[in-house]
Amino acid sequence: MTRLRALLFTSAMGFAALGATAAQAQYYAAPPPPPPGYYHWHHGDRFYGPRHVVNHWWKYGLPRPPYGYVWVSAGPRFLLVGPDGVIDRVWGG
Repeated sequence: MTRLRALLFTSAMGFAALGATAAQAQYYAAPPPPPPGYYHWHHGDRFYGPRHVVNHWWKYGLPRPPYGYVWVSAGPRFLLVGPDGVIDRVWGG
């Protein structure tokens, strides 16, 4: 009976050790941002690309950006990006 208890105890400890290693958090690096010309941006996406800020927005027929927002050129499109990097509006095709 003592050997059975010892066997059950060691097997339970072994399974507990296996479960503890499987439950640990795994680190995965964030994927790289997509290339600016090859991605179809949507409202609400976070913009990670280079900030080619369009200062002369009226020359492109864009409306005036609200305070804190900027128009950014991303390939053939213009993106209205907020101060937190979230896209508010996509303009162009």
